Amino acid sequence: MIKPTKVYTMRNSREIHLKMSLQLKLNLMITGLLLLLLSISAVFVVKNASENVRAEVASTANLALHLLDAEILHYSSDFGWINNSEGASIFRLQSLNNIRHLKIDFYDTKGRLRETNRNKVQSVDSTVPPSWFVNAMSLSAVDMQKQVRNIVLNGRFVGELVITPDPSYEIAEVWNDTVDLLYLAAIFFVAINVLVYFSVKYTFKPMRRILDALTQIEQGRFSDRLPDFKQVELQAIGQKFNAMADNLQSSTENNHRLTQQIIRLQEDERKNLARDIHDEIGQYLTAIHVDASAILNGKKLSLAKESALAISSVTRQMMDMVHEILQRLRPRVLDELGLSLALGELIHQWRQRHRTIHLIYYIESDIGPLDEVVSITAYRILQECLTNIAKHAHAHRVNINVQQDALNISLQIEDDGVGFDPDLMVKGFGLAGMKERVQGLMGEMSIVSSKSSINGADMAHQGTRIMIKLPKQTSINERVDG
Repeated sequence: MIKPTKVYTMRNSREIHLKMSLQLKLNLMITGLLLLLLSISAVFVVKNASENVRAEVASTANLALHLLDAEILHYSSDFGWINNSEGASIFRLQSLNNIRHLKIDFYDTKGRLRETNRNKVQSVDSTVPPSWFVNAMSLSAVDMQKQVRNIVLNGRFVGELVITPDPSYEIAEVWNDTVDLLYLAAIFFVAINVLVYFSVKYTFKPMRRILDALTQIEQGRFSDRLPDFKQVELQAIGQKFNAMADNLQSSTENNHRLTQQIIRLQEDERKNLARDIHDEIGQYLTAIHVDASAILNGKKLSLAKESALAISSVTRQMMDMVHEILQRLRPRVLDELGLSLALGELIHQWRQRHRTIHLIYYIESDIGPLDEVVSITAYRILQECLTNIAKHAHAHRVNINVQQDALNISLQIEDDGVGFDPDLMVKGFGLAGMKERVQGLMGEMSIVSSKSSINGADMAHQGTRIMIKLPKQTSINERVDG
């Protein structure tokens, strides 16, 4: 039971770390940098204070020694004071009680303290630095070593003068100054963090607006647009987002329109098939029924033979009609002969119907195995291009080139007709449907054309070139099923 709890806790901590906002990360980063700078500054302050205290104490000790040496020299000419009563002032050290950095003591030959500059009732500063601060000052015992002056008069040792450095007062002053500085640093630290917090919060305030706009896109509403942000970086994000939303909205509207057109065309195709079946095949069946009845009711063999011939002729016409309908539904030649021969058959039939147009084509004969959807797409695209050329191009010459490489099959259809405006191709289903087919297979399609004018008999042929590249193998069915 303990191990799963530990794993769960670690997972939660990782999730909390991953979900930490960028604003909080920036605030923590800036706070850490400020703390690092304050720590480095504190180290330098303590180091400089330690050197200043050491120099101050040494300077005071040297000055005191100099003065005491002069005092000793003064008393060397009259040493009657040696016999003075105990407790009498010899060096008048009590007058030096304001020298807080030094402790000056005079001991006689018996080691008794005769005089000192420290008063027993002398007030001590109530501010005592903490021990860690005193240790941080790094004032070693070597630096604070006491100095001794032996007092010798006429070859007689009368005592010794001991000067002991005492940096405690100076350390207390440094501590008081440091505390004041820490208060100022704390106020500065809090003020900077508050300023950074609100600055970062103001900077990231548009992120909520961007998130709302992305939510609208996720829900399929592409009409929302981002405003022109003041921040330069967010301006670029807003512009790219608005361009993406425009493209998505346009693509969605085009898809909806194409879907409606496809449905309408499907219904039109079904209507045409129903009319053909009713008008053509129904008429043929009626004729067969009449001739069959004539055979059954006829008494002469010659009349029966004529009716049988009529039935045979009508049957052939019905077979042609059924073949044409099946060809419209699904070109059987693709399944029977493959793409190369199917395209060749399609071009041959078109050229038979449009003998005034000079058509030149090249199709590689060994096109490798293709996905079924790629083959039917290539076939339908060429069929649509030829239909458009026959209806709208007024062309005299057509060139068709079908090639392949290891991964793709390429189609290029070029004519010398009147051309058109490619930007308006989405208004009709033909070219727009071709583009949707190609994009659905992750292929490429480009159209080069220009609108030309016809004045009387004079026609300016600008021509059109359509280039299409389709992948030989595609996982479109897997993507749709997934």
